Amino acid sequence: MKVVGCLLAAPLALWAAAVPVRNVPDPAISTNLTRSRPATAGKWFSLGEEPNLDYRGGDAPMEMIKAHAKFTKTLPPWLANVVASNPDLRSKFSVKLQQSSMDTPDSLDACALLTQPQDDGSGGVTGTVPARPPPFIDIQYVVPVDIGTPPQRVHLNLDTGSADLWTFSTDTYRPRVNGQTLYNPHKSSTSKLQQSESWSVTYGDGAGASGIVYKDRVQLGETSFDAQAVQSAVEVSYAIADDQFSSGIIGMAMNSINSVRPTKQKTYIENIKGELEVPLFTVNLRKGRPGNYNFGYIDESEYTGEIEYVPIKKGSHYWEVTVSGYQVGDEGEWQDHAWSGIVDTGTTLLLLPDHIIRDYYGKVPGASLDPHVGMITFPCDAELPDFVFGVGTGYKGRVPGDYINYTEAWPGVCYGGIQSSEGIGMAIIGDVLIKAQFVVFDMGNHTVGFANKELDGMAPTASKPKPKTPGTRPGPPPKQPVPQPEPASHGVGDVGN
Repeated sequence: MKVVGCLLAAPLALWAAAVPVRNVPDPAISTNLTRSRPATAGKWFSLGEEPNLDYRGGDAPMEMIKAHAKFTKTLPPWLANVVASNPDLRSKFSVKLQQSSMDTPDSLDACALLTQPQDDGSGGVTGTVPARPPPFIDIQYVVPVDIGTPPQRVHLNLDTGSADLWTFSTDTYRPRVNGQTLYNPHKSSTSKLQQSESWSVTYGDGAGASGIVYKDRVQLGETSFDAQAVQSAVEVSYAIADDQFSSGIIGMAMNSINSVRPTKQKTYIENIKGELEVPLFTVNLRKGRPGNYNFGYIDESEYTGEIEYVPIKKGSHYWEVTVSGYQVGDEGEWQDHAWSGIVDTGTTLLLLPDHIIRDYYGKVPGASLDPHVGMITFPCDAELPDFVFGVGTGYKGRVPGDYINYTEAWPGVCYGGIQSSEGIGMAIIGDVLIKAQFVVFDMGNHTVGFANKELDGMAPTASKPKPKTPGTRPGPPPKQPVPQPEPASHGVGDVGN
């Protein structure tokens, strides 16, 4: 076989801004911490993640293909060929396969995949929200969102790589409802159907959702917006309906990629950023346990050293930044090679240019390409090197090797959390990296900030003392009681009235 011949013929080596800073407690201990301040000074809140106890690991091939399909209209030829030659993947991704280029090679050219480099090119509110990983995919985290009057609570995936707020609802085709919590616009006194507006999203495998649009009151933590576009799902694919854990998505990317037609709608974060004490939010995901999102402030206890900010690429629809270089392991040589990457909480893997793939897995004994799924695998007991990346002027972020062991493919063989971004045109900085970093999404300055942090079971990262900035506080704010909204429907009951 062409792939095997290439792999046998060549060794792996040849593949080869001051903002409010506060100290608040671990949200895993206090998940609904809210502090109210005078109206002139605003509020702030923190949402801690809620773990899905039924989670049994992600489907790595599905995640890689979905990540590619999320950012490209068609799959690249090498990946389209993998899908075409794998019956299971072909059944799941047939729609995307039909959209892909018809001049795909007869077999996956592993030599090309693994040896050709790719050139990727102040009055306000603050706060934190809980999140939970979906049952079969650890790519997004679910946060509680209240919609309507009185509020109906649904749990949505917070996704920095999309710009839609959509949810299962009582409008959803009933055979597709599979236990999801439903938003019922007919039981909200503030909902208003938007005539002639519709929406449609597709996720890689041909899975997708579409429907109609309401304006309604939406609340996330201590913020709210009375006329938020809520995209009510009418049709959903079987693949999405299978996920009982999440009711939809709340997108945090730029308005320009919102899917509502004919009138694009603003994201929730765009609508409420003026309420925030500082227009930013932070992401502190963790490996193996809940993390949190903070809005309007920076918690200095969640990171070490200083935060390095880099500008968003001009004209990009995403949180896209330039990475200055990388290093593989402590003994590797620093590589000054710049590449662009989208920081996306909605992608579980870290997708990188092929020259980095060759460099990294060239240092992993037993690593090889599985031609049936187009992914790099290795012995599960292999000792993986750390991955170090650079941004700004001298900052180096570290992803421990343990974080790059994504999941078991079959007994004794594991999938890598770093895979190829070939065909997308840029890297996708997903949760494999984000879980090892403290990340700031700064809407006011159009920047993304990175900082190292103490990781579970690992020695603290050496750091300099943090600079004293306005808003620093020595201890946590007092807890405030959180009103509990009425629960939304759970796929049963009245559909209309």
